[in-house]
Amino acid sequence: MEIVTAMQQMLSDVWEGLSFGGWEIWYVIGCILLSLFLIYLFRIHIAYVMAKHRHRDPLGWVLLSLLVSPILTWIILFIVGDERR
Repeated sequence: MEIVTAMQQMLSDVWEGLSFGGWEIWYVIGCILLSLFLIYLFRIHIAYVMAKHRHRDPLGWVLLSLLVSPILTWIILFIVGDERR
């Protein structure tokens, strides 16, 4: 029982230490938004690489990814396939 009581006290102390009333909440929100933005850029990079490997204009496909959706661009690139030269 002493272990359970000690763990409860430790969790209680940690919970009391969390303060989301000041700048901390904006820090967390900023980190989440930055992470989502970096994931979005990574998806656009994947569209760039897919277009390049399929001998298509990467810049055009990147712009399409920015305007529409990277995942939809992947699907379209997959459907149109490789450009034969």
